[in-house]
Amino acid sequence: MTLLESLSVVSLALGIIALIGKWLIVNPLKSYIKELTHPIQPTANGGRSLPDVARAVDRIEKRLDEHITLHLKDEL
Repeated sequence: MTLLESLSVVSLALGIIALIGKWLIVNPLKSYIKELTHPIQPTANGGRSLPDVARAVDRIEKRLDEHITLHLKDEL
């Protein structure tokens, strides 16, 4: 067996080991994480996540600041 054939066999074996490792380790780990991080109340906040709600509050705050600046600038 030449060096090139030996390296080919080794790389094939490592590829197979990597695929088996992904199938046995990574996929179960992904499903475990997905199960642990599922929404507790998926319909709360209209189905929105907390960052979605925070962005909405930031938009409302910006509009309110613009409104106050535009309409009450003389009184401030």
